[in-house]
Amino acid sequence: METIFDYGYHIVENFNSNDSVADANVGDMNWEIDIISAGAETLSYGTQAGETYLRATGAGGGAADGSVLSLADDSCSAGPNGGYFRFRYRIPNISANTIANNLGRFGLNDVVTTAEPVVGMNFEFDTNGVMSFDSMSANGDVTTSFSASKLTSSTTHVLGTTNNVELIWSGNNGNAAPGPDTLVCYINGQLAGRQVGTVLLDGDETFEPKMAIWTDGSTTLETDVFGFEAASFLAK
Repeated sequence: METIFDYGYHIVENFNSNDSVADANVGDMNWEIDIISAGAETLSYGTQAGETYLRATGAGGGAADGSVLSLADDSCSAGPNGGYFRFRYRIPNISANTIANNLGRFGLNDVVTTAEPVVGMNFEFDTNGVMSFDSMSANGDVTTSFSASKLTSSTTHVLGTTNNVELIWSGNNGNAAPGPDTLVCYINGQLAGRQVGTVLLDGDETFEPKMAIWTDGSTTLETDVFGFEAASFLAK
């Protein structure tokens, strides 16, 4: 890909391949699958209007059953030259599926459980579908609630709606190992929130691409993921 920027890393996943689902890996990039709690979700593929997606269906075994998909442990960081991650997902409007008890976390972080990450940047939705995003560092964490008028109560996703989410980092926080000082989040093209001048990440704190999906209770709920992309820019 030609660009006016140099990439420190550039990751693109469209879930066009399901060959490796049975091999403890998934997708074009062979994401590792870690089981959360005791119940492994069923991961399957579907298509819609010419687009493929990965569907995660809860095991129904108990609270916090689910999966984490990850790439290359401790392989990424965020510096002062900017970057982003973006993804498409939905809570499908199918029989018995609900927003309640259907949880997820997407982004760049350092955990393969439902525990709060120590370092990284995340988008997440809670057991009621309320959305927020975080920047996390050994220097301190910042959490920002969503406020976007097209959402339910400006905070909550809608059953059956495919959401395009993008988080962009930028600026220099002046740390000894400089990281970004600003993180901005958009959903479906609408500004959802900003952390301006408050991001504390060091440029040498490391994490990896992650997608975590789990349920709150003994449920077999579904979440669809259409793709994931992340990039970090270098000075050119």
